Amino acid sequence: MPLELNTPLSEEELIALDQFLLTEHSNEMMPIDEAHGYLTALVVSHDQSSQAKWLSAVWGEPEFTDNNEQVSMTNCLLRMRNEIAAILAANHRYEPLVIEEVDDDGEVVEAYEGWCLGFIHAIADHQALWDELGKNEQELLAPIAKIALLLNEEEADMDDEEYEGCVELLPGAVAGLYAYWKGLIN
Repeated sequence: MPLELNTPLSEEELIALDQFLLTEHSNEMMPIDEAHGYLTALVVSHDQSSQAKWLSAVWGEPEFTDNNEQVSMTNCLLRMRNEIAAILAANHRYEPLVIEEVDDDGEVVEAYEGWCLGFIHAIADHQALWDELGKNEQELLAPIAKIALLLNEEEADMDDEEYEGCVELLPGAVAGLYAYWKGLIN
């Protein structure tokens, strides 16, 4: 693997990838936080899907302006996936990529819903694999699912304290799931 694919994305590259994913190149593209969650679930479960399959899941069939854009954006997603894998393999603290939003009071807040939704989409896309998850480990998915539901259900509601409690559990949930799947393949 070329050294470049093992280099974490710079802030400028993250912005470029985010802007690309937000464009009208394809109506099937995931926002960057959702893509990060999706890739995290693939890495956590040691999924062996082909690159073409997971790229298609993240961005459908985009229309690139030219070959340079295709190579650049593909490399950005590969590097994002590789960075997630490197962090987890090294047992470093994992942090989800989140979007900052302005709430009703005008305060900037971190929104984890998109990341969690991406993680849940990956589970749904690879349901047979995730059906093998141990009963105890299924509990690790609870904070991810609760936050993801905030985007999909009008009745889903969570107060700030419960939301923050779920957010605090995300890094440990990811690490626990990664360890579980790693133990199965070793």
